[in-house]
Amino acid sequence: MDGNYGIISIIPVIVLIIAAFITKRTFESLFLATLLALIIGFKGDWFTAFIEQLQEVAANDIWVLLVVALLGGMVGVLEKSKAAMGFSGLLAKFATNKKRSLLAEWALSVLLFVDDYLNILTTGSIAKRLNDPHRVHRSMTAYIIGSTSAPMVVLVPLSSWSIYYASLLDSTGIVPEGSSAVGYYMQSIPFMFYPMFCLLVLLLVITGVIPLFGPIKKYQKQAEETGNLFMEVRPNEEGEDEESSGDSKAKSGGVIDFLLPLIVLLAATIIFDVDVLSGLVVALVFTGVMYIARKLMSLSEYVDSVWEGCSTMLSILALLLIAFLFKASCENLGMSDYIIGKVAPLMAGQLLPFVVFLVSTLMTFALANAWGVSAIMVPLIVSLALRMDANVAVAVSAIFSGSVFGTQLCFYSDNAILISQATNILPMDHVKTQMPFALVAGVLTCAAYLIYGFAFLG
Repeated sequence: MDGNYGIISIIPVIVLIIAAFITKRTFESLFLATLLALIIGFKGDWFTAFIEQLQEVAANDIWVLLVVALLGGMVGVLEKSKAAMGFSGLLAKFATNKKRSLLAEWALSVLLFVDDYLNILTTGSIAKRLNDPHRVHRSMTAYIIGSTSAPMVVLVPLSSWSIYYASLLDSTGIVPEGSSAVGYYMQSIPFMFYPMFCLLVLLLVITGVIPLFGPIKKYQKQAEETGNLFMEVRPNEEGEDEESSGDSKAKSGGVIDFLLPLIVLLAATIIFDVDVLSGLVVALVFTGVMYIARKLMSLSEYVDSVWEGCSTMLSILALLLIAFLFKASCENLGMSDYIIGKVAPLMAGQLLPFVVFLVSTLMTFALANAWGVSAIMVPLIVSLALRMDANVAVAVSAIFSGSVFGTQLCFYSDNAILISQATNILPMDHVKTQMPFALVAGVLTCAAYLIYGFAFLG
C-alpha cells in the first residue's frame, strides 16, 4: 500500500531515534519503528504486510546478505588458519607505537578500497591486534575504519560504490554516446568534498594536529589509564580470540597465506565487474585448495571454519534484514517524496549543491541506505541541473557526498552495524564517538558547496 502520509511518514524515524537513545538497543528499536510504520501504512493488515515485505526484502537484498555471510566465512578462515595473526605480526614491526599503529590501520583500510564491507571486516580483524597492545580504545579503531572505508569507495572509481553510482548516471542518459559511465563519474570526484574532508580530518586526528574531543577523548583516556578498551556496555565477544585458543597442533599460516587469498579476492572482484560476491566465491575456493595443499587445514576443518565464520554474522544479518525492512516500510509511507517535496523549492540557483548535500544526508540517515537514496535522487537532480544549466558533476557529487555523511551519522546503517561487529562495540557507541569528527567534515563541506554555489551559480 504505497501512499503519501505527509509529515506522518517521518514519525517512525523519530520513534526509532528516541527508542535507540533510551534503550541503546539497535535491533529492538528498529523492530519497534518498523512495526509502527507498517501499522500506519497497512492498519489492520500490518501482520500480513510484515510477512510479505520480509520475504520481499530478503529476496531483493539477497546479494548483500550473501556477501556479508561469505565475508564472515572468509575472515573466519583467515583467523582460524592464524594467517591473519601472521600478517598482524608483519605490520606490528612497523606499528611500534600508538601513532604508527593507527597509521598502519589507516593505510590498510585505504588499500582495501574495492568494497566497504570487505574493507571493514578485513581491517577490523587486523587492526584489533595492532591497536590493542598500544591501549587504543576500540571506538578509535572503529572511527578510523568508518572514516576511511566509506570515503574511499566513492573517491576511487574502481569500487563497488563508484561502479553502482556510475550506472545510475548512465541510466539518466546524460553520459555521451561512446563515453564511459565511470569516466563521466570521475568528473564528479573533485567536487566530493565530504569524503575528502573526512579523510583529511582523520589524518589530522591520527597525527595529533587535531586533538581528540567529544566522547572518544574520554574513552581513549580510560584505555590509556586502565587498559579497558571498551565502553561501559560491552557486547558479547564470543569467538573473538578463538584463534589463540584453537588447535595448538595445527600448522600456523604465514603472511603469504593471508595476502594471497586477499589478492585473489581483490583481483576476482575487479575481473567480475567489481562484484564482491563473485570475488568471494572464487577466493574461498582458491583459499581452500591452497590451505589444504599447504596442510594448514584438512577439507573438513576448512569447511567447518567457513561455516563458523558465517555463523558469527547471524546477528549482523538479522540487523541488516530489519534495517532493510524499515527502509521499505518508510518508503511505503512516501517519506522520500515528502522530504524532497518540502525542500525542492530550495534546490535552485546558488543553493543547489548545498541543499542537495543536506537532503542526501538526511535521507540516507533516515533510510540507512545510501544506494537506495542515490537511486531516488540522481534522476531528479540531473534533470534539475540540466534545466538550470548548472554543472551536473557538482550536483551529483553533492548526492554522493551526502550518502557518505548520512551513512556515518546513522547508527542502524549497514556500515555502522558491520563496524560494530568488527570492533566489538555497539553501533550506537561507534556513531556517537565518530559523530563529532564527521560533523566537522560536514560543516567544512557545507561551506565548500556554499562558496562554490555563490561563486559559480547564478
